[in-house]
Formats: sequence, C-alpha cells, structure tokens
Amino acid sequence: MTKSVTSSIFAILICVGLMSCGTNENETAFEPESGVKASSSEKVLTINLAVNDTYCKQTACACIHDIAAREYFDIQKRLMADFNIDLKLKYYMEPYEMEDALKAKKFDGVITKPWTAFMLSEAAGINYKRIADVLDVNNSPWLTGAFLVRKDSDIKTIEDINGRTLVAGQEDAYEKYHSPFRIMDEKNIKPGRIYQKASCLECINELMDNKTEVAIVSDYVLQASCAVDVASEDDFRTIGHTEKMPLCSVILDMAKVSEADALRLQNALLAVSGKKSAESLLCDGFVKPASWIPNPYLKPIAKN
Repeated sequence: MTKSVTSSIFAILICVGLMSCGTNENETAFEPESGVKASSSEKVLTINLAVNDTYCKQTACACIHDIAAREYFDIQKRLMADFNIDLKLKYYMEPYEMEDALKAKKFDGVITKPWTAFMLSEAAGINYKRIADVLDVNNSPWLTGAFLVRKDSDIKTIEDINGRTLVAGQEDAYEKYHSPFRIMDEKNIKPGRIYQKASCLECINELMDNKTEVAIVSDYVLQASCAVDVASEDDFRTIGHTEKMPLCSVILDMAKVSEADALRLQNALLAVSGKKSAESLLCDGFVKPASWIPNPYLKPIAKN
C-alpha cells in the first residue's frame, strides 16, 4: 500500500512483455507436466520466501490492523514436523523493498498479491508460478477493486463516471489501476479528471474531503479500519467492482524450485488446510491456485 519509487517503471516493462496476455502461456497457476511426481520427503526441502501479505501481522498496512493478525509460525512448524519442509520466511512491510529483493533473485519465491510478483517477472527474467492461493479471513481467495462515491452523490453506476473526477491507485496495484481502467475503456467511460494516490486510505480521504467524486480502492478495506477511520459506512456507496483476481498466493521461482519440489510443497500446504488449518492463519489456509492471466492496461491515462 506504500508507493514504490520504481514500481511504475517495472509495471510498464512487464506490460510490454505481456502484450500477448489472454493466452495460456501467460497462465500464472502452477500445473506440473504430465507424469511429474512430488519429491520424496526423505530429504529436507528448504524453501526461502519473501512475504508481504495483506492480512499478515508482520506485513499488513496499518489501516487494516484490526483484522490483520495472520501468522505463519505454526504452519512452518507443521511443514517441518510432518513433511520435512523447512519453510524460511522474511517479512517485508514495504512492498518496494521486497521488490528490490525479488529483482535481485534473493528468494525461491514469495507470498504476496500476485501482481506484485508478476509485474516484475518479465523484466527480471523470473519464471514465477502460483502453487497455492491463501484464503482471506472470510475464506475467500478473491480480491476486487471497488468504485466508491459519497453517499449523497448523484453517481449511481460506473457509466455515470463520464466527465467526473476520479482518483485511482498506481500501476503496481492491479485491482486499483489495470483492472478498473480496462473496464472503463471497454465501456467507453471517460472520466473528466484522473489522478493517483498510493494507498486506499489516501483515496478515501480524497473522496471524503470532496477533492474527488470517485475513488477506486481494494475491496478488503471496506471491512477494515482503513475506511471507517475517516468515514462511516453511511458516508459512501459502492457503485461497482472489477473482475475477481487472487488476493494472495504462494509463488515460486521455477528456475530455482523443480516441479517435483513445487508439487511437494503444494501438497503439504493443501494437507494442512481446511479443517486442519492452524488458527493463527485466521482462515482455512490454502487452496489450489485459481486460473489467473494478468492483462495489464497498456494505454496512457490522461492525468491532470
């Protein structure tokens, strides 16, 4: 949720690399080759991951502190005890610091919003695959961008945004930039003025201070203090959502982790999920990765 100094540059680079989005070759979900079997648990499998998880206690933005209490310690212990997997985690509060570490290929992968990793993959030459999606506190794997207006606004639908002032997220936030601008482009909706802010809280502040008529935010802030700290639920309305995308995934660099080892970790994560999930995860744990092919918005937006 913090602005990355370099994120826009790398988002543009990856956009060029993803011009052919929409084809299976850009599928982000892990699917092992036919005949691949999980590696043996006789040997310790060590996996080093960076972490910037929306709901994780060690990495969450302050604006959702009231519901962000997830911890991975119990899962790490169970993976080692039951599956001989040594999952080593390094937590990053600031996404841009983690991005630098990922570009330097310091880790075997990452637990984060998928776009945070995949926007870097082409420029950095990293073959990322999502081996599992992490459920949120409501046991959903999904994230959307939400279009907000003030409660007393005459804007009723996304189509009414034509000619209005809109504040959006930055290029490193798929749900607050790429997805909503693609929707508006497909519907031939042309806001009158567009500008950007780094965080959801800044966008909501702009809306409540009457500096903008429409704010695009991540949908999870509607359940958290990020929204209610600056406004009550009676002060704004949601007029639409973007398409669904994975909120948080366990993502591996397939140049560093073999398919057999990736399958072994995937199987272990699924085995400690559902009714067997640790309470410290605040959810039922992990699920197989849903299909998601990023389709970044390539056209320039008329900011002023």
